Amino acid sequence: MKHIIVILAFVVLFVANALVSFAGGHFPPNGKKCEVGGKVIYVDKTCMTNLDWREMLWEFENNPEIFTGSVSENCVDSVVWKHVYGEGWDIKTYEKIDKSPVVGFTLYQCKNFAVFRATAVMELFKYGKFKQYKDTKLEYFMLSSEQYAELLKQKWFAKSFAEGYAEITSDGKFVKDGKILDSVDDGKVTFRMYAVVMYN
Repeated sequence: MKHIIVILAFVVLFVANALVSFAGGHFPPNGKKCEVGGKVIYVDKTCMTNLDWREMLWEFENNPEIFTGSVSENCVDSVVWKHVYGEGWDIKTYEKIDKSPVVGFTLYQCKNFAVFRATAVMELFKYGKFKQYKDTKLEYFMLSSEQYAELLKQKWFAKSFAEGYAEITSDGKFVKDGKILDSVDDGKVTFRMYAVVMYN
């Protein structure tokens, strides 16, 4: 009987540790807990994909009051997709695009995406499986070039960039191959976000 109790205790501790690890290391969804400039933030482990962007456009069309500007102003230029992925489009190309970083956007559009992401994640907390965070508030932002420079010192972040892509910063600079650049001559420019978590 004692052996069973000890085994159960280990199982409970293991599950509890796993839950704490999940909540602390991947909260908000797709976020990794970091400290930048003395502030705890959650950095997206990957940049935004075209599927992420289409979800935002669907929300924009159905709930335009939470955004600014028109639908056309928030649509990514498909000419850029053709430039990046070529002219031969088929279902496999679309599937590839869904999982690939979104390109051809403006900083204005990125700010709207930040509003959408915060709203969507808080809805997930309120009604989804993360109900323990239902009273939590989030603010999403793009990373500045200074924050990129600080995060690039961490190996996981330096290795997280999509090969061949540059990421745009909130102050209009670009990050590619571990370097901060003033400009790039490639259409493959994407972005990622970070979140500040506020508890009520």
